[in-house]
Amino acid sequence: MLWVILLLGASGMVGGYAAEQATIPKLQYRPGTPNTVVETCRQAAIAAARTHASEMGAELVRVDAASAGEMRRARSGQRAPVEVGIVYSRPSGREARQGVV
Repeated sequence: MLWVILLLGASGMVGGYAAEQATIPKLQYRPGTPNTVVETCRQAAIAAARTHASEMGAELVRVDAASAGEMRRARSGQRAPVEVGIVYSRPSGREARQGVV
């Protein structure tokens, strides 16, 4: 019985379901930025992340985005905060990046 528990725990650490779930960024939705703006920003992040992934020899796994607050006026137009989470796959394992842009 102990061997089964150890085996299941090890499989989660090596790359099983639990390890994969751990690399998904948890975005905190804060209302204010319209979904169309969030999706436009997400598409821009995907383009930048693909370029970055190819430069560092990684594979782009996923890109998530969520509203990070109210849109505000700026001198050059509008400022729309969007939280973005990106997951890359490298030979050494998965790597997650997250931040508000």
